[in-house]
Amino acid sequence: MLTPGSLNNAFQIYWDEMHRCTAGKAYWALLHVTVCLPDICAALESKNGKTEGSRYVAWCDKYLIDPALSGSERWQMRCKVLHEGRASIAASHRYDGFSFAQPAPKGQVDHMRLVGKTLILDVGVLAAEMKAGVERWIQYLESNPSAPNALHAMANLSSLVQVRQFPHPASTRLVPIIINRSS
Repeated sequence: MLTPGSLNNAFQIYWDEMHRCTAGKAYWALLHVTVCLPDICAALESKNGKTEGSRYVAWCDKYLIDPALSGSERWQMRCKVLHEGRASIAASHRYDGFSFAQPAPKGQVDHMRLVGKTLILDVGVLAAEMKAGVERWIQYLESNPSAPNALHAMANLSSLVQVRQFPHPASTRLVPIIINRSS
């Protein structure tokens, strides 16, 4: 069974990375981390430990409740950003694309503003909303530890990526490698 704190501890690597991205003003990297989190959550709570579009969409619709951005639109954003490096989506939808803004130096926020059919999203706000959604999901699973999705999450938790520091071997003498580039 899930124990209180086990999921939050497992997600600490993502919280730390999001903090580093924000502190370093690496908003493109922050966006990538942000859009992958529903995949991770949906995979953890699935029986087979895998995710797919419909699970991503359902997870977003349940934990990221915002009428301006549906789970399906978030899925399209995720696919375009992660796999194509683009922000445009199929024109048959409510939006034809997204424009990603970074927090302004004086704290101004440009988030959820529509310009034509392009939705402007502040990456910092988007990341904070995603973290809050993951925290709602964690709270739900920990409050319902015998629910099937909580049991699946516990079973799949050990396969979640972990970053570990391994000690380096004792100092050895480095030998330079010289490459002879003859024409």
